[in-house]
Amino acid sequence: MKYYYYLWLNRPIKNFFNTQYKKNVLISYIVHPFRRSKDFSHTNVIEALSIAKVFKNLGYNVDIVHYSYSYKIYYNQYDIIFGFGEPLINSFYKRERDILTIYYGTGMHVCHQNHATLKRVKEVYQKKGVWIIESSRLVEKTWSVQTSLVDSMIVIGYGEVVNSYRKYYEGKIYPVPVTYYKIFDNPLNIIKQKNFLNGKKHFVWFGSGGAIHKGLDLLLEIFSKNNQLNLHICGPLDKEPKFQKVFFKELYNTSNIYTYGFVDLQSNVFKKIVRDNVFVIFPSCSEGQPSSIINLMANGLIPIVHSYSGIKTKGFGVTINDLTINCIKEAIDYAVSLGSKELKERSIKSIKYTEENHSLEKFSVKMRENLEKIIAEA
Repeated sequence: MKYYYYLWLNRPIKNFFNTQYKKNVLISYIVHPFRRSKDFSHTNVIEALSIAKVFKNLGYNVDIVHYSYSYKIYYNQYDIIFGFGEPLINSFYKRERDILTIYYGTGMHVCHQNHATLKRVKEVYQKKGVWIIESSRLVEKTWSVQTSLVDSMIVIGYGEVVNSYRKYYEGKIYPVPVTYYKIFDNPLNIIKQKNFLNGKKHFVWFGSGGAIHKGLDLLLEIFSKNNQLNLHICGPLDKEPKFQKVFFKELYNTSNIYTYGFVDLQSNVFKKIVRDNVFVIFPSCSEGQPSSIINLMANGLIPIVHSYSGIKTKGFGVTINDLTINCIKEAIDYAVSLGSKELKERSIKSIKYTEENHSLEKFSVKMRENLEKIIAEA
């Protein structure tokens, strides 16, 4: 039943806004945001809707197809193909005229990601003697056509994220910021009530699938040996049973490590985590600005991340210099050494920076600016 619901949910959408423009765009991305009510599972829901609205406002009839859709598409009707996946790639094989192609990168280049994630899996194997590839973020299809032949790219993230594409692509790359969900009307009220002296002993790891890819194994090794600090783990680990088995003691039988499972952003558990923790730590090996971390930054948590996260720490966060035990411990030690007054100031800066740079409005404006430049130069 779930399979048929999946097929129904992701079937192609023709002219979503029912407009009568002369130009057409095909968005090859995700389809479900256009068929069901908004949820808080991931910010790509509101971002996908925003992208479609931008194209409509630029004068395009908007068709939407899932990135895995491999059936016949009449490409000659389109002026632009935006997104990634099979429809974008197949357009290079089956088109009969020039079409403007724009790749949409939601993470680092897949070649970087696959190498980095498998390297991390190998590190765990060397320590534990078990291959846990299920806890990587391996992309089986590299889809090299789309990251080499498109006319332009728009990618989520800056710095290392953009650089990961430059190694394989010579065209123009335009960055956009990831968005966040506004959970609290005034997160500054939380900062006023927070006990930073006690809170700086509490760190949260907040992620989706790919526990090894996102560095959870490294944190378990560190925090299981330091009971003066606390680690709160939020993520769907029930979907990674081999990881759970290998790290069962650290996850469930260590007094200073708390494992919650998946945490809904609107839940009381999430609100408690925001109140009690000062830091969100996320030593991931490849991201395009993880929205889970941005959501916590919007509520005052101070990020401890590597540059591979694509997040600008801007003087309020803490940078992990390398994805090693020693470098992560150094970042943690530095964070804990900060006084309550400075931590409060950094928390406020984290909120303000996120609100100014990661709002849906900011994403939409930046997306429109980038698309206007690309279209004008085509």
